[in-house]
Amino acid sequence: MWKTYSALQALRMSSAVNRWIYYAQRLPLVGGRIPDAVYADAGLKQVVTVFAWIANVLWGLGTKFAYLGLLVYAPTLPELSGLTSDAERLTLFLHIFLLLSFATAGVSSAVVLEPKREKYVAVKLMRMLPEAYMRTTLSHRYIAYFVYYVPALALFLSLLRAPLWLAPALAVSLTLWRVFCEYAHLRLFEATGKVLIKENAAVWLTILLGYAAAYAPLFLEAMPLFGAALRQWPTLLALAALGVYAAAFLARYGDYRAAVDAATKRDDPLLNLGQLMADAQKTSVAAKDSDYGDAARQAGRFERLEGYDYLNAIFFARHRSLFVKPVYKRLAILAGVGAFGVLLAAFGNEAVAGFLAAPATSLLRFLPIAMSLLSIGEPACRAMFYHCDQSLLRYSFYRRAANRHFRIRLVRIAGLNLAIGAAAAAALTAPALAAGRSSASELTWVWTSALALSVFFSVHHLFMYYIFQPYSTELNAKNPFYWVVNMGVSGATGAAIFLEAPPAVFAWTAPALTFVYAAAAFALVRRLARHTLQVK
Repeated sequence: MWKTYSALQALRMSSAVNRWIYYAQRLPLVGGRIPDAVYADAGLKQVVTVFAWIANVLWGLGTKFAYLGLLVYAPTLPELSGLTSDAERLTLFLHIFLLLSFATAGVSSAVVLEPKREKYVAVKLMRMLPEAYMRTTLSHRYIAYFVYYVPALALFLSLLRAPLWLAPALAVSLTLWRVFCEYAHLRLFEATGKVLIKENAAVWLTILLGYAAAYAPLFLEAMPLFGAALRQWPTLLALAALGVYAAAFLARYGDYRAAVDAATKRDDPLLNLGQLMADAQKTSVAAKDSDYGDAARQAGRFERLEGYDYLNAIFFARHRSLFVKPVYKRLAILAGVGAFGVLLAAFGNEAVAGFLAAPATSLLRFLPIAMSLLSIGEPACRAMFYHCDQSLLRYSFYRRAANRHFRIRLVRIAGLNLAIGAAAAAALTAPALAAGRSSASELTWVWTSALALSVFFSVHHLFMYYIFQPYSTELNAKNPFYWVVNMGVSGATGAAIFLEAPPAVFAWTAPALTFVYAAAAFALVRRLARHTLQVK
């Protein structure tokens, strides 16, 4: 197993290091000083590999802290839950943790049947034995899973005054339960030939029901809490026993080839993986035939335009569904959220009504992360690359004019995101008005923040596209610097939840940051985009 583990680590680290070098060479100012010879510099690559391994470990720890902090611990805060007792908050924490980590994730995730490029390369191309690959992968996955969860659970449980033994006990039980889920997925595949994680309807239904049940106690007083079961030794021991049994079965299992073939059969014929992945990505940016007819009928509207204004007007008209349809979906979701909030404000308990009546103090800090998820900037950039820039970026005149079409596109995307931002503000305003205790100043702060954040994320996504251009011709985003910066912004939106800034300060900080970011984006795109906006 150690030999297989070493080979897999070498494969992962080599791929990661080569990717970092490739994209570092394309960074403005410093990229040109990195010669191709670094690919063959074994000593340098070993040093970079160490840093890549450390980054991988920090990423694993960071994701667990972020997950527990944002999705499990934050809802137990007194401001959201209305609970002041540590014991009650701990029970709610365990309730959410049980339904999200044990129930929902157990259905939606399974390494043994997960379609993955590494699995294809290791088993199909490098000819590793499927049994050796899967046993090594599963062992590494769940040992790391346990190690990453222990400090994260220890931190948040200590904030809830939980006993010291609970964190390691929960980490052991959860890890072994997830091993049992791997076993259950494999046995289901043996019996029916179905890969559950590929059954989108079943998976998404489980996710929706799981998250609804997890957060229902925040709104429904009569909702029972199941988290207390995770404080009982019989429950923890039963979960651990199931995991030990499953681990013994998986260690002896001798027909992993069928499971690997089921996960990688979409990759046959050999070496056609890229094409099939590209086809899947292109489906998400496929335009409707009706868009072209609509564009032809509107051609007269664009006669007065010229240059890049004309090009982009035609482009957005011909691919209208790719931009408008996501907006309509988000508007429908926000309308549903607003209507649900009105019902809660009208018929819910006093605590819920008070919570909804003061959106600036109770919900404003969640607005940055909500707007980052609602923004259409990233899918819009993907569509622009596939339907327009992938061809035009081969011409130097188009790259030199990056500053001009950046401005034109920013206006378009910001307009669409402003509609979403206005809908988000309305979805918070309607319950506040229904509760009857809102103030004009609070609603002003909500609207100011929502609209400013809409523009902020419009600038952010388009700026990231023009400076890093992360998409390959397969529409995969592989640029590590793109992901690093994006994670930094995502981390900042998550950190906003824990900031206790006054609503007025929070509200006026958003437009100020947007203005600064936009000014910096215009300056950097004007100077650098001609070099960074390229086909890769």
